[in-house]
Amino acid sequence: MSDTFDAFDDTSEGGCGGRRVLRVVLFVAAVLVIVSFSVLFFIVRGVEYSRGSETGEIVFTVVEGEDVRMLAERLRDADIIGSEWSFLYHLSRGDARKRIQAGDYLVSGTLSIPELVERFVSGETFDRGIRITFPEGWTAEQMAERLSENGFDGAAFLALFRDPAPALRTDYAFLGNIPESATLEGVLFPDTYFFDPASGAEDVVRKILDGFEAKAAPVLSGYDGRGWYDALILASILETEVRTEADRRQVADLFLRRLEADMALQSDATVRYALGETKVQHSLDDISIDSPYNSYKYPGLPPGPVSNPGLVSIRAALDPIPNSYWYFLNNPETGETVFSVTFEEHVANKGRNGL
Repeated sequence: MSDTFDAFDDTSEGGCGGRRVLRVVLFVAAVLVIVSFSVLFFIVRGVEYSRGSETGEIVFTVVEGEDVRMLAERLRDADIIGSEWSFLYHLSRGDARKRIQAGDYLVSGTLSIPELVERFVSGETFDRGIRITFPEGWTAEQMAERLSENGFDGAAFLALFRDPAPALRTDYAFLGNIPESATLEGVLFPDTYFFDPASGAEDVVRKILDGFEAKAAPVLSGYDGRGWYDALILASILETEVRTEADRRQVADLFLRRLEADMALQSDATVRYALGETKVQHSLDDISIDSPYNSYKYPGLPPGPVSNPGLVSIRAALDPIPNSYWYFLNNPETGETVFSVTFEEHVANKGRNGL
């Protein structure tokens, strides 16, 4: 009888073990449920918020008959989306996966997954046209030369650059921040563009201004009028004066303090623009040129930008790093920027750097 009772005794070792196993199973099940819901939450949330780190527009090819999992993986590798699972989840909720059309599309990581899928479904593919890259810091003259090399009318481009059509000022609100007499130097955003071979000068200019409106104008949106234009002028000098973002931000502070103290900027970038040349070092005759763009001769900012700056330089002009330097130079061989507090230090640094 005692053996029978022992078999059903909850205090027995077997009974305790069974309850422990049950508790472990229930705990694991609860954890799995919580983890599953958490993963699902982030996948669903990622449909709107899991964007890629590629902020510029790139041409992305959707391949005919490509498996959507491979498409998702390529989009993630191109930094267009942040989560391939969110992309696949969005496709699973409707028939979009069946309506995606092959072709070349202009996309960026700033698009949400629904916006990206809509672009693929729309079939509004991108005609690559003629690819032309304008590097940061180039002037309109250099851009015109590259356009001519690629079969476009560089002379007509320069004519429109020097005397913008009134319709441009109407269509691009940011042009209201530049003086009526100013050229388009500074707002010809440096980037890679694809131009239809039949594009005229105005078509080309408009596409480049579209680039500025999409990428640079939002960065400058907190400014207007002369402050907007002054920031752009400063950015154009920084672009061709120093290489790194940190150095540009320090030089921005240095230049702003010089402006406040009514000191000449003494920027070689402004002399290069006045000369229309790209010398690394300038002679005494060079820095004596009588031009309002010569910041050795005339204090203050030049009357307009001396290059077409990229986003790094624009941000540097708006967000300088405070420092105590008053002078700087660039090593002609390494490009390293060397700062000095006093003029005596500056002279010594020139000797050390072969200047």
